[in-house]
Amino acid sequence: MKQNNQSKLQQILNDKAVLEQVAKSPDAKALANMLTQGQDQASLKRIAENAAKGDTTQLNQLIQSITSSPSGAELLRRLSSSFEKK
Repeated sequence: MKQNNQSKLQQILNDKAVLEQVAKSPDAKALANMLTQGQDQASLKRIAENAAKGDTTQLNQLIQSITSSPSGAELLRRLSSSFEKK
């Protein structure tokens, strides 16, 4: 990632109003639904904990399952676009 993209991302991550606005969007809610489809809370927690420890295998599989579907890819494109506008 280029340096200016990193600083822009850092600005967005530090802007709680922007994060809250995006998190409450219909697209973010749809993504949450996609993430929880076929996963129980314990599985998602384990995936997140493993990723935090450096094992991102299951997280990558989960993300791949979303990005490989046309609707998931479009959803992520819209979410990315909403961050770029901020």
